[in-house]
Amino acid sequence: MDGFLNDKLRKGDAESFTVLFKQTHPRLMGYCRLFIKNRTDAEDIVQECFFSLWRNRERIDPRKSVESLLFVSLRNRCLNYLKEHSRHYFDSFHEDVAVNELQYLYQIDFTERKEPALEEQLIKALQEAIDALPGRKKEIFIKNKIQGFKQKEIADELGISVKTVEKHLHEAKLELKSKLEKRFASLAVLLYLLLQ
Repeated sequence: MDGFLNDKLRKGDAESFTVLFKQTHPRLMGYCRLFIKNRTDAEDIVQECFFSLWRNRERIDPRKSVESLLFVSLRNRCLNYLKEHSRHYFDSFHEDVAVNELQYLYQIDFTERKEPALEEQLIKALQEAIDALPGRKKEIFIKNKIQGFKQKEIADELGISVKTVEKHLHEAKLELKSKLEKRFASLAVLLYLLLQ
């Protein structure tokens, strides 16, 4: 969004908000689904970001990217969701490590960064790693982790056993984890959650 549209948004122009929504909603959903498996929860979180932006539209700085504000808001909501719904995992980890890594993510202000934001780098690296998976592993991983199909549904659709689906998923996760940990070693907790 440019300054002109930002200004219109600040003044409560519904058409500008619709333009912003159409331009950014699919990417926000894609980003959110990397963190949040449940599609309904992901949709709710993305809607909350748009609602919050509209409610606080008078505070929009016309010199800054509204899209970046949405992604920062979404990132923080996703991390809050993960902390709430993954307490059993964080309790089993060294608490200081988990908190430090999440805090590192919170502190990234990618509205001021000249290089791609960490989220953008992680999404790109994850997409590249998924694309590099062998055919059947890739297909099963996408169906299960991105499209939300259950293992039984995938097995029935592909005419294979649930055990075979489980095997492909396990191997795909190991390959992705291996590739991503090399590039994002400081985000072990986040990578663990993404690949569950």
